[in-house]
Amino acid sequence: MCSSSKWKSRPPIVRWFLPGLIALLIVWIYIGFALNPEGLGRLPVVYWLYYNVVITVMVVCLARCMLAKVIVDRTSPHMRGDASIELKYNGNKRFCRKCNVPKPDRTHHCRSCGSCIAKMDHHCVFLNKCIGLENYKFFILFLGWSALACLSTAYLIWEYLFSTSFRQLGIELISTGWSFTSYHLQIVAVFFASLCVGLALTVFFLMHVYLTLFNMTTLEYFEKHGTISFINYYNVGVVSNLHQVVGDWSIALLPIYPKHMTTLRRDGFPINHTIKLD
Repeated sequence: MCSSSKWKSRPPIVRWFLPGLIALLIVWIYIGFALNPEGLGRLPVVYWLYYNVVITVMVVCLARCMLAKVIVDRTSPHMRGDASIELKYNGNKRFCRKCNVPKPDRTHHCRSCGSCIAKMDHHCVFLNKCIGLENYKFFILFLGWSALACLSTAYLIWEYLFSTSFRQLGIELISTGWSFTSYHLQIVAVFFASLCVGLALTVFFLMHVYLTLFNMTTLEYFEKHGTISFINYYNVGVVSNLHQVVGDWSIALLPIYPKHMTTLRRDGFPINHTIKLD
């Protein structure tokens, strides 16, 4: 969810602490498994190729998510709020009192970023970045590829390396004592870390897949879903909802913008015309 304005006022070192931890975790897991002499290099080369492809796509998804410009571009008719269908409870058009401009459909003001965000999903403190129209695909793909990378790491270690490393680690502890530089300790530690992180990421990924299938943002789900007056005008069917976010199937799993992104920016979001607009 969008953090309070207190988060924005905190020093950059505080706001970038969690993103820094995420980066360190990624680097540590990769070094502890892929570059470990007792790790990935001992497995058949096909696993090395597979693992590095997954890691590469994951990192590109993260980079595109972080570098995307998510702040509302007021030059397009939709982002100016010219044809909004969402109204306030009194029937007036939505208006951002902080930016002092009309608020387009599915737009929210993020107090952490200090700006209106198109199709805002949430402000992610783990990335210190707002997630919205411009980077939601990259964000959900990052969750998916990260979960796959972590669970693949855990599986490969368990299947091929864990028993040997665990046994050798026990021998090392008896003979030479505890050492953080032990290759076998790194393998065992990376296994447990990857398994826990992978399962957590899978839960978050599936949650966002669910939201995507019904064309809802996290904010819309928690603020409106379940209320008597909630009508999801943007739910145009599971296939169309999914296509709207990930694009054609040929690029669905790749960090590439769908071809219709320009249309979404200019004209807004498709409406389910079977639902009568009040």
